[in-house]
Amino acid sequence: MNDKDEQTRLEMKHRKEEDDLYRKFAKQREAEDNRIKEEINNEWEKELERLTIRFEKELQTKRKRPDEQKVLTLKLQQERDNLEKNMTLRRDKKKESLTKKLLEHER
Repeated sequence: MNDKDEQTRLEMKHRKEEDDLYRKFAKQREAEDNRIKEEINNEWEKELERLTIRFEKELQTKRKRPDEQKVLTLKLQQERDNLEKNMTLRRDKKKESLTKKLLEHER
């Protein structure tokens, strides 16, 4: 084998190793991304359930006046909107942090 063939063989081997490593890191990023999504969804469901239970309790104590029910309904919707915004921000921050960490590890 001459030097050119050996050089080509080594380059191909190196390229394959890089491709394998890239696929491994891509799989790892996807798994972590899915874990974060699941974690945030579970947290979202728990918080939403907590809000709903609290709303129903408040509604039972104020059944007499329809205007109070409307106020409570609006309050619940506002809290749900705030919760959704906060959970979205948390998810985005976690994803950003994870991406930075994984990219540093990949280097």
